[in-house]
Amino acid sequence: MLKMMTATLDELIAIQHQLIRYAERKQTVLIEHKVDELTELVKEETRLIRRLGQLEDERERLVTEVLEEHPGLSFSQFAEQLTDESAKQALEEQLKTLQQLLTELQLKNRHNEKLVIDSMGFVKEMIEHVTAPKKQPYNYQPQSGVKKPQTDNRGFFDTKA
Repeated sequence: MLKMMTATLDELIAIQHQLIRYAERKQTVLIEHKVDELTELVKEETRLIRRLGQLEDERERLVTEVLEEHPGLSFSQFAEQLTDESAKQALEEQLKTLQQLLTELQLKNRHNEKLVIDSMGFVKEMIEHVTAPKKQPYNYQPQSGVKKPQTDNRGFFDTKA
């Protein structure tokens, strides 16, 4: 059971490393505005997240089995009571590594989220700038003192089309 737990944790750690690499690549792709690459990264990331969910379910099942075999103990208490010192140390190291990787991935994802929000803000500003009503005509006005009333109040692009 303990070997299955460590194997599952090893695979969880490997997937977290991959997700971190994808997050780093997404940062570059977002900065360079490469939409096609971003789409592919998101597809691969989705596949990894599905696998991560399966592994997490397996980990939960294994923890539940361990706790059923040792009623009254939490998982950390169980890990502390392991007699095999190398297994105990390996398990603690895996859990610590997994926690560090999760923290790192959260930071990278927050940074990428800010990049996406900034990019969306830029696009919104550009659309508003291009579609805003024109404030002055794009051609000369007649020199007579009479100005023709401006009836066309559309922006550079006709947004009603």
